Amino acid sequence: MQPKGTKIVAEASDGPRRGRPKTFDRDRAIEVAMDCYWREGADGVSLNEICRRAEVSKPGVYREFGGEDGLMDAALERYAATVLAPTLAQTRLDRPFREVLETLIGFMTDPDRPVPTGCLLSSMRVSPSRLGPATRARVDALRDGARADYAAWVQRAKDRGEIAAEVSTSVAAAFVDTQFTTLLVQMAAGEDPELLRAQARLAFAGLTGADVSSPA
Repeated sequence: MQPKGTKIVAEASDGPRRGRPKTFDRDRAIEVAMDCYWREGADGVSLNEICRRAEVSKPGVYREFGGEDGLMDAALERYAATVLAPTLAQTRLDRPFREVLETLIGFMTDPDRPVPTGCLLSSMRVSPSRLGPATRARVDALRDGARADYAAWVQRAKDRGEIAAEVSTSVAAAFVDTQFTTLLVQMAAGEDPELLRAQARLAFAGLTGADVSSPA
């Protein structure tokens, strides 16, 4: 029995308190957002749906990222680090231009690769209506970075005599970028991979002088 006039203080509980906010899982939110935007496009999935799949709250997204633009930007940053960078690294290998080109075309048109088809960056570039300023700035920066890698790749091929010296390096880099973007968008749209590979080889034949009747 408590002495008269003494307040009864409840002991602290180790269990969860009613109304206590859950810890926000930033990494899961980014991974789920990246997968959603990659598979369904920036226009194809709502922030509410991403929150539901990631099991995070919409207010939590705003606190953590400042809104959907911040979340989308973070998802694209994660994509660039985990998918885009290793792909572009292929262009820096000491291998013949046509051999690397065939590797990249094969990778982009492989329907059995353990990731969604297409490219998150490419889908955002061709469908920018929902992109906020942070995401648009990152898209532009990644596009410029990719083109710089393509330009260096083309220039090395020119130096080795694999591409005609009179071909403009900047124009060729933009051409490579356009062809890869188109290929990835068509792949995401569900077009036939074998046909896309044949079309890509035909498109690049003018640059490399390849015989389009054979893959390499």
